Amino acid sequence: MRYKLTAVLIIVTALILAITSLWDDSPIVDEMPHIGAGYSYITKGDHRLNPEHPPLAKDLAGLSLKFLRVKDEPAFESKFWQEDINGQWEFGRKLIFNSGNDADKLAKYAKIPQLLFFILAAVIIFIWSRKLYGSKASLIALFLFSFSPTVLAHSRFVTTDMPALFGILLATFFFVKYLEKPTKKNLCLAGLMLGVAQLTKFSVFLLVPFFLVLAILYGLLKSEKSKILTTYYLLLTTILIIIIGFLFIVWPVYYFHTWNYPPELQKNHTEDLLKSYGNRNFADSIVYLSDKPVIRGLAEYGLGLLMVTQRQSGGNTTYFMGEVRNWAWPQYFPVVYFLKEPLAFWGLIILVWLIWATKWKIQVSRFKIQKLWDWSRNHFTELTMFLWLTLYWYTSITSNLNIGVRHLLPVYGFTFILLSGTLIKMSTLISSKKILTTYYLLLTTLFGWYLYENISVYPYYLTYFNQAAGGSSGGYRYVVDSNLDWGQDLKRLSQWVDKNNIQKISLDYFGWSDQTYYLKNKLVWIRSGKYKNARDFLTDNPNGGYIAVSASFYMGSREKLETSYAWLDNHKPVAVIGNSIFVWYIQP
Repeated sequence: MRYKLTAVLIIVTALILAITSLWDDSPIVDEMPHIGAGYSYITKGDHRLNPEHPPLAKDLAGLSLKFLRVKDEPAFESKFWQEDINGQWEFGRKLIFNSGNDADKLAKYAKIPQLLFFILAAVIIFIWSRKLYGSKASLIALFLFSFSPTVLAHSRFVTTDMPALFGILLATFFFVKYLEKPTKKNLCLAGLMLGVAQLTKFSVFLLVPFFLVLAILYGLLKSEKSKILTTYYLLLTTILIIIIGFLFIVWPVYYFHTWNYPPELQKNHTEDLLKSYGNRNFADSIVYLSDKPVIRGLAEYGLGLLMVTQRQSGGNTTYFMGEVRNWAWPQYFPVVYFLKEPLAFWGLIILVWLIWATKWKIQVSRFKIQKLWDWSRNHFTELTMFLWLTLYWYTSITSNLNIGVRHLLPVYGFTFILLSGTLIKMSTLISSKKILTTYYLLLTTLFGWYLYENISVYPYYLTYFNQAAGGSSGGYRYVVDSNLDWGQDLKRLSQWVDKNNIQKISLDYFGWSDQTYYLKNKLVWIRSGKYKNARDFLTDNPNGGYIAVSASFYMGSREKLETSYAWLDNHKPVAVIGNSIFVWYIQP
């Protein structure tokens, strides 16, 4: 019982930190279309906005807004809903900021329910770790998960990243449970949970081929007799699980989301959104089905899946370690993952490797396939987790979309589970009481440091970087975008401006929150390249003035000399708002 109470305490503490840390956040970039789209799904039953992401997180945000008296007429009467094809960005901003609503209150109502995905993921991690390694390991895994700055940062946003982490854990937990005990009940549960997972993020579609491979491996590893027949049976039932997920969860959900979406309009939108898609066999099939009764719900799911693959192939312009480009760096995710996780976490990883190296003198000549086979038979769940980590890391590194460590969140759950189990196993290998005491002292120190890192960056969790990057204030030199600057600090900038009685500030803001809503007539809207040096700035501001630039634009502008903010390097910022917006005062 005390382990469960401790687990509850950890989760509740993390929730308090998450909720209080978002209080002064302005809506981030991706929340603008997600909140607006989710509200339109719930109120209109029409899926025309933001089809490139599944609806689960957006639905939760939309449902929460039903508790408010949202003024929505200006948004639904605007051309962004009536005329535009996927006018998601402007519709969201119109609804939140320009329809007479309290934007901050609306955003909070949309954000806070998203923590449900964090809670459910934490519960699965605790239960699964306890089942595999015992109560102590379950608390370690839960602690590492709950106080990871990256996890807490993204648990508060109306985005698909934390839901994806939850979906991976949920679907895999029930699928492995089915393989271990292939009853009809477990088969149905596995199918339904896979369906739920598919509603979180389109990258979770990777589970479909992954589960087929797992079924084959389980049949070959576990079967004592008739390996081929057992494998064939598991493969067929896995296909049935996939069918159940799409037939009873994905299809009905999308069917109701397209209930009031005019068929001819859905087809026109689908044609336009897929007009540049490379594989016309796929694209034309989705277009053909997009106005067909009943089936057009699945066509809408297919549209989103194709849009995601199209975006990944197209890339995204971003800044990384002094370079700006729109195609991927193979080292991007390993470097960002290293910089964005506390050094205490890496200390735990190193500790594990040191003990392994001391305990087992690894010699290639002694390696035996049979030992690997036996280990896989006896540790199939761990094998499953290792295979997922390998698959997802490979697809991430080879992807052409480098926009944030958040895309690695689907590996976090399994990483913490495996690490916690290994840390507990290591203690059983140490025979000396003196060494064991030292081991526990090291663990306590590293866990304390890990918690300190979380508290020290509060409430700016999104901006966390470890000491190798120079801390949270130095991370912008390496990466920006959703790793650091996602438009979350506009409200804090306005608070700083009011506190310092500043009457005018020039701003280049990376985000979709309405700048005039917060700064009102004090705002002078600028873009990179408007001022090429201090003299240019003082031409418009002869008595001197303030200039604020988001970190993403400050670093990303360096792609071209004529639009670069590098001239500001010669001036010391008078303030840095939430680690993501730099403010300078240029003196005459």
